[in-house]
Amino acid sequence: MISLNLLYQLIIYEILIAVLLLVIGVIFAVRWREKRSAALKYLALTYFVFIFGALFAAYGHTIYTKYWGLMILDYAWVPYLLTGYIIPLNIPRAILIFDPTVLSIVLHFEGYPTTLVYQWSASLIAAAIGHLFIYLFTLSAFKEVKRKYVAPYAIFIGAVIFVLIVNLYITINWFLAFTVGLVTQGTLIYYAIKAMRLTESKLYKRGFLLISFTAVIFILFFGCYLVDSLLGGWTIFLFVGWTLVLISAIPTYVGYVLPDWFRRRYEKPKQKAK
Repeated sequence: MISLNLLYQLIIYEILIAVLLLVIGVIFAVRWREKRSAALKYLALTYFVFIFGALFAAYGHTIYTKYWGLMILDYAWVPYLLTGYIIPLNIPRAILIFDPTVLSIVLHFEGYPTTLVYQWSASLIAAAIGHLFIYLFTLSAFKEVKRKYVAPYAIFIGAVIFVLIVNLYITINWFLAFTVGLVTQGTLIYYAIKAMRLTESKLYKRGFLLISFTAVIFILFFGCYLVDSLLGGWTIFLFVGWTLVLISAIPTYVGYVLPDWFRRRYEKPKQKAK
């Protein structure tokens, strides 16, 4: 299980992530106001929605600390509290009993909406909505993507959100989120690589490559949290996952906006007319 000190560090880190995501969202929003590009608008909305994901995660971990008194009990007392008998259990077997017990306590005292935050469901709902905006970014950035696919995709996201609301088994929820990432980011990668092959411009080839690299980072983000869940939770992958979200903003911005310093590196200087 996670140490209390590490848990506090994770809460602080997630709040910091939320602040940095706000900065990133504002940067994209400012660029959108300058260029009035729908794609930039969807990128801004993506990172704004992810802010709620980070804050929900921090709040959920705060709830965890609220019941820390139960979690520091000797594992030998857990079966005693449940059955009235002291049954020696090794730690892996005890945790199987312990975690659902704490979940039921949180559900009873905090209510179902708060339990959704505690079990990451609220954060994953924010991530699913953010991926809807990423899909809309793909539609805007690559004109050949047919908009008739928006309705089926929205239904798919709606079904995922419904499962996230009614299901409290965290590993299943992370698997659903990972599936959303594969579908959404896989679509983005496909069109980015296709456009990269069609263009003759070295500048745009590098830009499309960076965009596809961003999609890979997002898939790794969900992969990190899925691995964390499979390993039992509270691993280094929690920190790695949020860090990947921050890193994703750099290739996204450079690859789509193509700032002047990036253009100068790959565009040939124009010759002056004689």
